[in-house]
Amino acid sequence: MQALREARLEIARALVEPIRANVVRRDREYAAFHGCVDWHSAVHGAWALTAYARMTGDGRYDALLRELLRPENLAAERRLLAARPDFEMPYGRAWLLRLAREHMLRIGNTALKPMADDVLVSMLAYYGGRVPDPRRGSYGSDSWALINMLDYSRWSEDGAAEAAIRDLVEAHFVDHGGGCDYALETGHFMAVATTWAWLVSKVLPRADFARWGRAFFAPSGLPQRVLHPASWHHHGLNFSRAWGLWALHSASGPGDDGQAYLEAYAAHFRATYERPTLWRGSYRGVGHWVPQFGMLALQPLFESSRAS
Repeated sequence: MQALREARLEIARALVEPIRANVVRRDREYAAFHGCVDWHSAVHGAWALTAYARMTGDGRYDALLRELLRPENLAAERRLLAARPDFEMPYGRAWLLRLAREHMLRIGNTALKPMADDVLVSMLAYYGGRVPDPRRGSYGSDSWALINMLDYSRWSEDGAAEAAIRDLVEAHFVDHGGGCDYALETGHFMAVATTWAWLVSKVLPRADFARWGRAFFAPSGLPQRVLHPASWHHHGLNFSRAWGLWALHSASGPGDDGQAYLEAYAAHFRATYERPTLWRGSYRGVGHWVPQFGMLALQPLFESSRAS
């Protein structure tokens, strides 16, 4: 783990190169988010460039981000989302919330906040007419959507939204019904089990979550690394599991549980990062999106370093 921490800057620089090259492509006709094959990948491409700058202090892509996120481009994207309520719901919209928060933390202005506020309202309306299911994965992942909704509502100090989201989590996610099922993840990019647990860790007190996590993972144990991806989407699963595993480590604190999560995090990160064809190989298969997943998995190593 220490070696991974010491290499974090080198890793960030390797991951950011394909991201930079891909967000500027003209794969689609959207105003701001037109590279990376599809809208949601372009959004998390912009997020990854912003996060890279905040993580490392390297501002070389700030001008590129300003060009992508010009006011007229954001206004056009806002109109698109308003006109098409089902567009990128909930997956891409969740990434937009994450981008808006990251952009504010890096740049210091609220240029994306009006659109993100609209997105949060639209997602709350979406869940007003739908029962979230912790077992949904990939683009339909309710756990991923609610994590970002909760983070954004807390950051923007929207107490009413935060309370509504907490109610959804407590009603539909805390009762885990006997534990996780890794078969739900086979061939997919979104970690169902660890993302579910990550969401629950945000609403339970530390001691309660420690008990919950032990019960949740007891039947199957912690996930094992994907060494032979079964599909293009499967190439991202190690990184998306790593997001949650670090969060579970942080939520658990020192002790055996926290250490087990940390070791699993490092193993999952390395399993994909150390095989570059898994994240910068085929552009359409993995290159347009997996490096961004790696950047999110790497981010805690910078955050924990600043906190220590």
